[in-house]
Amino acid sequence: GKGQTWHLFNSHIWSTGQDAVAVIKSELQLLLPSIQVFLDVDDLEDIGALESYINRSQVILFFLSRGYFRSKNCLREVRAALSQGKPIILVQEADPDKGGGSPEVLRAECPDDLQPAIFDADWPLVVWMRIDDFQRVSLKRIAEALLLQTPLYAK
Repeated sequence: GKGQTWHLFNSHIWSTGQDAVAVIKSELQLLLPSIQVFLDVDDLEDIGALESYINRSQVILFFLSRGYFRSKNCLREVRAALSQGKPIILVQEADPDKGGGSPEVLRAECPDDLQPAIFDADWPLVVWMRIDDFQRVSLKRIAEALLLQTPLYAK
């Protein structure tokens, strides 16, 4: 899209999502070689500009793990994505040892005013699996959801 720097912005909480979103970025770059994916450790220059990074991204991935909705910066990213009308992909951590929780648990952590826009809006939801063969399925589902929400493929 015009004025866009990234096809995908990875929104996550450091404590439970950093390793997974790094894998998502590197594996998506293998599946979709020309893709540009925002990841804080690679692209963040100014924490005060999170909303601008969201604005310059086509699709926003919320990596949902315990604590995500308690993070001030994650909530800034969520609110920016929603206010800017960005397409969203929800990725739910499956492993309880890595911050995984059921959709009900994650929804309960989410501020009440945001719950309908995130959990009732029919955004693609992908369960993140860490076992290789299952992880490939998760990655392909993320890639498909991303492509279907980019301007070239959007219905």
